[in-house]
Amino acid sequence: MKKVILTLTLVCTSIFTFAQDEDIETPKVTFGLKAGLNSVQMKIVTESSDNTQKKSGVYAGIFVNIPTSEVFSIQPELIYSSTEYLGRDNMNLLHVPLLLNFQLANNFTGFIGPEAQILLDLGDTANKELFNDFLIGFTFGANYQITPNFYIEARPYFAFTKFLEDNSGYRKFNTLQIGLAYKF
Repeated sequence: MKKVILTLTLVCTSIFTFAQDEDIETPKVTFGLKAGLNSVQMKIVTESSDNTQKKSGVYAGIFVNIPTSEVFSIQPELIYSSTEYLGRDNMNLLHVPLLLNFQLANNFTGFIGPEAQILLDLGDTANKELFNDFLIGFTFGANYQITPNFYIEARPYFAFTKFLEDNSGYRKFNTLQIGLAYKF
């Protein structure tokens, strides 16, 4: 009799345990596309002057959002940007941010993380060998969910490394990106 009661208890406990597991909704991995305006502020410091140039361009990229809980997720991205550099030449970069996303209130999500940038091309600019091909920086920002799949986002990027450094001075840039994202 004790064995029958013990067996029934174990069966009932396991049924209730499995039934509760079905109620738990695990967040799913999502993929997406993004595009928007890329605004660059280039700081140029020489022995005799210190000035800032502002140029605009575009960016487009892909991302994957990997939830770690209902509130947090990790989002690696791959973004191509093209911005005017010294008149007719374009500065083409590949941005590789690794973001920690966190849910805020009222359809807002914040994010923060490191970002690597790889210089792809500078057009016909002279002395290309003086430019740093690999840049490291930091980004943060927020997005707002317009519909279940569309988002508007804004983020600044602050460079830790210099874009160009030689005997006469250096160049360093920061970026502001504003655009739309679509999650599949």
